[in-house]
Amino acid sequence: MPTLKTLTIISLAALVSLALVWKAADALAQSEGFTVGVVDVRKAIGDSKQGKAASSKLDTKYKSLKRTLETKQAELEKKEEDLRKQASTLSQEARERRTQELMREISQYQEQARKSTEEMQKAFEEAMAPLAERAEKITAEIARSKGFSMVIDSASGGVLFVEASYNITEEVTRRLDGGK
Repeated sequence: MPTLKTLTIISLAALVSLALVWKAADALAQSEGFTVGVVDVRKAIGDSKQGKAASSKLDTKYKSLKRTLETKQAELEKKEEDLRKQASTLSQEARERRTQELMREISQYQEQARKSTEEMQKAFEEAMAPLAERAEKITAEIARSKGFSMVIDSASGGVLFVEASYNITEEVTRRLDGGK
């Protein structure tokens, strides 16, 4: 696990890199004919009909997995409470056996939770990858048609201010939905 010092160094390096890219873009913008477009790809996808449908489907899957895990967690909490209540009346051998059984079940639950997280991540990637690819192509088409020299994804955190007329997010959403 990275230390705080390592994370701080990485964060500073990222900020310096971002500043250098922004400075280069600013220098290019000073030259004639350079225009920058801005898009929030995540928002464009999320606001599109296909993005909303995919999100709804993922949400249904998430709720189902969450419900299953919550049920199992409540069951384990009940078993733990029962064991605690009965501990004084059980023999040491029975108490150890039930404790080991409970620990095994907790371990299985943790593995199930890990697999559920991986399953959701994979489902998200499978649902969003085609939309992201399509949004990227649409963004390039719009950028070419508007004569932009560069389009920046504002969701990446690299843009603090942009003139509204450069933002093409809504147009990307419209085209994702099949409009022109």
